[in-house]
Amino acid sequence: MKLDPDQNAAFAARQELERRGVLDALFDMGPAAIIVADGKTQQVIAGNSQALAFFGFDLRQLRKRRLADLTPEIRSHRTVALLNRLRTCPGRSRQFRLKTNEQREYLVRAVCINAGKPTLIAIITDETAQAHYRDRVQQAESQLTTAINALADGFVYYDNEDRLVICNDNYRAIYPKSAHRMTEGTTFREILQAGLDAGEYVDAIGREDEWLEQRLSAYSRENSMVEQQLSTGRWLRVEERRTPGGGRVGLRIDITELKHQQARLERMMLTDELTGLRNRRKLLDDIRNWGASLDPQTGLGIIHLDIRRFKQVNAIYGYDAGDRLLRQVAAFLQDAARIHGLAARIGGNEFLFAKEITLNDPKLEELAEQLCRGMSNPVICDGQRVGCAVAAGVAILDPREQQDESISILGAAEMALTDAKQSGRSVAFFRPRMRAQALSDGGLTRDLQDAVARDEFEAFFQPQVDAVTHCCFGFEALLRWRHPQKGVLAANAFLGIAQRAGLTEALDTIVLEQTCKALTHLDRIGRSDLTISVNLSANQVADPKLLPHILDVLNRHGVARHRIRLELLESTLLDERTSHYLSNIENLVKAGFVMELDDFGTGHAAIASLRKFKVNQIKIDRSFVQNLDLDLQLQALTGAIIGLADRLGVGILAEGVETPAEQDCLIRMGCTRAQGWLYEKALPLDQLSTFLSRFEASKT
Repeated sequence: MKLDPDQNAAFAARQELERRGVLDALFDMGPAAIIVADGKTQQVIAGNSQALAFFGFDLRQLRKRRLADLTPEIRSHRTVALLNRLRTCPGRSRQFRLKTNEQREYLVRAVCINAGKPTLIAIITDETAQAHYRDRVQQAESQLTTAINALADGFVYYDNEDRLVICNDNYRAIYPKSAHRMTEGTTFREILQAGLDAGEYVDAIGREDEWLEQRLSAYSRENSMVEQQLSTGRWLRVEERRTPGGGRVGLRIDITELKHQQARLERMMLTDELTGLRNRRKLLDDIRNWGASLDPQTGLGIIHLDIRRFKQVNAIYGYDAGDRLLRQVAAFLQDAARIHGLAARIGGNEFLFAKEITLNDPKLEELAEQLCRGMSNPVICDGQRVGCAVAAGVAILDPREQQDESISILGAAEMALTDAKQSGRSVAFFRPRMRAQALSDGGLTRDLQDAVARDEFEAFFQPQVDAVTHCCFGFEALLRWRHPQKGVLAANAFLGIAQRAGLTEALDTIVLEQTCKALTHLDRIGRSDLTISVNLSANQVADPKLLPHILDVLNRHGVARHRIRLELLESTLLDERTSHYLSNIENLVKAGFVMELDDFGTGHAAIASLRKFKVNQIKIDRSFVQNLDLDLQLQALTGAIIGLADRLGVGILAEGVETPAEQDCLIRMGCTRAQGWLYEKALPLDQLSTFLSRFEASKT
């Protein structure tokens, strides 16, 4: 039989391998156990050293056994069946796994060759270690999957070709519209595109291609962090890091609540928490932007609105009522501003309304009056009608003027508001003179604050006398300021500014304290019969703490209550808080204080109010006394007041008596009690003793 060259070469190679012993070496040096057996009888022919060690026999013992004897774990009929399948398919290998009672696992690969005689070759590999490692890998993979699914954040890992390797359930839940594409091997771009097609990314809608390129650019950086808003309303912080192997790990952190908190903080920075209106900061920005966009024929009308005596609303009805009133006012202004306007709360009880206007026909005064009326509507709180009075200052922002409009225009409106409150009007327009007055008032305000700190204020006392008996029965306490440069100033020189500066409470306390000191001084000189009248402002009478405060001062000085006569201005009876005043004054009367009504005849008070307020004495205003002896019509009016007081059983005193003729006329009409420069001007405490001695010694 002639062999072809390739067969000759193969035969020669085998002979050479046998001659050199290579086949024996290969048979014995491998890691696996090798068994060779007769294909028919299954009798073992040979085994390498690994097989001898594996079965625990030497070669002589091994050759005495059949294959079935070596695999007791496999039933003999199964061994026979396996071997038969091998014989029927010579040259084809079969493999199976074998587990022993010692919990070891082996991989058996067997083949039947037919080279003259059928021969079985079995290669046995101990895979116990590999199986253990495989179990550990599976366990680790399971633990990893459990761990990343336990993350509160979304987790994803892409390989170095940007193909998805793994992501957790939260990642899929975050992106519900593209979750169906999150399968192993899908690229990052493909998953993004699925989300874009479904409208998953809010800021990408309408600009999908541009958004995709920007997102891929950020993704390509070594490390990246972007914020992302989804159509579900969720906000995410996307953090991505490149791994050493070129893959990419990503986290999707839910920052929705953080975004909501930031939005709330921004609203708090720009809006008033109680009313929801703009605050001053937001107002300045809006007016600056609005003013910059105005054309030359258009201006901005600014109306600064103030709820007058709002502090007393809180004191009388409680803070809940005050808050309810503020919210009602804010709602009214917000509704009024819906068309071409804006509203803001810029202080505790101050609001601002702005509206675009035509410069040659502003019609602002009518609008301001309407706003004042609307804001004055009472609110019902716990069955009580809580009302208020409103004043407004108006200014116009003219784009043709070069100035920092957003700031100066607000200042102008505030100056106009101050003018409205001082003049008693509901609405006032800004005039250039107001700016100079405001500068002057500002300087005087600082001076007043310094004067309080330096104890420059002092109570003076003007005598009150009986013009017939020529006896002094008391004094009226009047505040004076010993100014370092201007000398002694009367209250009308500074009281208005002190009220606007919030200093009246301090000044009222000074008067009361020094009045008590004066009464103790009068006691020491033997004049415990004298009383002193003290004026009460409307704010004092509205203060629920007035009675405890007065009692505290009197107790500290040891002064009896009947020695203090409390004076009310007639205008107090017309205040919208009269019902509360009545309760407060009744408490003062019950506590033993005497009430007087000052400046009677100037405030148009109802006659019934004299009884309602339990007034013991009325004081005729000096306007009804000056030149009384020369004016018959004035005599008729003054005589009517005196007659009214007499019929009501109320005492009467005339203020501002300056001439003997005025005094004589009052005596003829039935008014003998008087006060004025005819008798003496207001005196400091250290001059009272001298006055009393001189005045009462002059009796005729």
